[in-house]
Amino acid sequence: MAKEAHKLLAAFHEDHAVLGRGFHELSQCLRTSDLAKGRQIARRLDDAGGAHIAFEERHFYPLLEPLIGAEEVRQMHEAHGKGLSVVHTLLEREEGSPLSEAERQGLLERSEAMEQHIAECGELFEAIGRMSGEEQDALYGHLVTLREERTRWTEFADAAVSRDTAG
Repeated sequence: MAKEAHKLLAAFHEDHAVLGRGFHELSQCLRTSDLAKGRQIARRLDDAGGAHIAFEERHFYPLLEPLIGAEEVRQMHEAHGKGLSVVHTLLEREEGSPLSEAERQGLLERSEAMEQHIAECGELFEAIGRMSGEEQDALYGHLVTLREERTRWTEFADAAVSRDTAG
């Protein structure tokens, strides 16, 4: 197996650990209605998650579809959308503006759904192992490039929506 393949798996584990911790903390803030801290965590997830989410959606998920099926990949995109909606909502909310109980509960449910998605990534790690060394090398190169670009998650999502509506 190529040397870069090990780097891809390590980077993937690292990203999932950061995102998993972040959404766990965010869910806890939503449970206790600590919106100030929740906004801080949302900002951190926006910064830290952008490269990984862009990597998965642009490069990794298209390769997964033949391995695990279109429906499973669609569900992964849907989980990302739920996580993004929590981040977006908290970042766009005016500081000090309270959430209604229904809003708080809805955000918590979506945050927990993203936590669950991140926790169930074992199948993704297995899929990486089934890819050729060349595919893994190329994927690692894409991930490194996206990390270097430091695209925020909200920027990536907004750009993806713009591309979808323009095409």
